Amino acid sequence: MNKALAFLLIFLAQTAFAQVPEPANATFSSWLAFSQGSGKQQLFWLSEDNGSMLDGPFQGPMAFITDRKSNLWVGDSLNARVLAFDSKGKPGREYDLIRAAKETGLASDPLLIDIVPGINGKLLVADASNNAIIEIDVRSGKSRAFMAPAAGGKFYWSQINKLHSDDQGRIYIEDVALRQTVILNSNGKPEQVLAGQIGIAVAENSRTALIAASAGEEQQWFVYTCEKPGSEMKQLARLNAENPILWISLLGYDSHNTLHVVYDTRLARHYISLDPEGRITRKHTTTLQDPGYDVNRPDWIDKSGKIYTLQVNHPALRILKLE
Repeated sequence: MNKALAFLLIFLAQTAFAQVPEPANATFSSWLAFSQGSGKQQLFWLSEDNGSMLDGPFQGPMAFITDRKSNLWVGDSLNARVLAFDSKGKPGREYDLIRAAKETGLASDPLLIDIVPGINGKLLVADASNNAIIEIDVRSGKSRAFMAPAAGGKFYWSQINKLHSDDQGRIYIEDVALRQTVILNSNGKPEQVLAGQIGIAVAENSRTALIAASAGEEQQWFVYTCEKPGSEMKQLARLNAENPILWISLLGYDSHNTLHVVYDTRLARHYISLDPEGRITRKHTTTLQDPGYDVNRPDWIDKSGKIYTLQVNHPALRILKLE
């Protein structure tokens, strides 16, 4: 009897940990490559012995974005600059952040943590060193800075973890330490605080989204959205993964207001696209690979919904595109 019970317990344990197969249906291909350095087609990062980038923030380029014209912008943090590339990967202008910081009167050399496109040909740079937003006119190169209000005030931000923008020129500053997002207008004047909202996505029309998890042993994940910042959040979708979700993030909205979500299980990485009604319009599954950098810095999308990621293996950093 004891022997039969032991076999039953082993069977139940194996069943509990069984994984549903998650076959890949998409792959990434190389689109653009950088060598290590400070030159025209180079980025600077600190390497592990195995060729990957050192873990943690500010060990290499911190931000990659693709604007609505398919131009690529790279936040080359350790070289204190932003590099521009056209849709074919041809190098364009270079923006010196140390010069921009001096022009705007900031106290310290800047440390780029994020970038987003603004309106009217502006580029917004999150500067962790000065806890400020540097706005750069991409045509003239002229800059101005938006500083955090005095500590203790309603609109104060203690740090900048992530930036967003919308087509009204509003700037969204995620502050993980205070667990809130502060909204500025296009001239840097504080307007609103989204208490408890971090890890958000912001569409061009100001629609916002966030991820929430249920309590309990069998954790479930939900996507909530609202039409305008500060309005009531409503459930958009419940994510039904094949196996338990280990990590999840919002990639953002494309120009069609489709929301893109990425999550990992033990077996695969999944990319899903949700329309404004919460219906899944597309799902890609890829094999799990070591990207050679901190996986908590997620992939990104362009305005047409194409998905990009990075692969770091010294002496090269590659931008890959999902096919």
